[in-house]
Amino acid sequence: MSKFFNLLERYHSDLPNYKLKTFKSLYKIYKEINKKVNLISRKDFENFYLHHIIHSLSILKFNLIKEKKLKIIDLGTGGGLPGIPLSIVYEKNDFILVDSIKKKIQSIDKIINHLNIKNVKTINDRAENLNNEADIIVCRSVSSIDNIIAWSKNLVKKKSKLILLKGGNVNKELKNIRLRSTIYKLDDIYSENYFLDKKIIEIYI
Repeated sequence: MSKFFNLLERYHSDLPNYKLKTFKSLYKIYKEINKKVNLISRKDFENFYLHHIIHSLSILKFNLIKEKKLKIIDLGTGGGLPGIPLSIVYEKNDFILVDSIKKKIQSIDKIINHLNIKNVKTINDRAENLNNEADIIVCRSVSSIDNIIAWSKNLVKKKSKLILLKGGNVNKELKNIRLRSTIYKLDDIYSENYFLDKKIIEIYI
């Protein structure tokens, strides 16, 4: 069995069994696809649950997303993270996973089809070419905060928000941004060293 799945069960014990079963199946699916398309660094794949799935699901711990038919865009989704894990949890919300790299989007489509996820669509394009009206934009380690804000300007409704999973000195990045924001520290909820400098930044547009 894959490493660290027990941590997912421990940290998210409130998830129903059928969702935990779906998360358990993700490892094998990603591993097969990852042999052909590098969705996740092969050197890091043994940490699939800790570094990627649990990290994506950290958003749940701060209750930052409500389940009420929201449109959520995962900008620069890469390997479908955090969009796919979040879509499994928030079944009533609609997710759009966006990436400019075609082979990654094609791989994500395979994962979505394999899991029969009904609340996810994908778009192969650059963010600045899109015109959507999302309630929330999520990003995981995509770019600087000011870049993400710029790319998001045509993608959000009024009174929307960004939820950014980032590491490092986020205070320095936020210094010149004149939008209301909140920083959540992941080492407040997870004891593993990986999360020591990891944060979620919630920014209201």
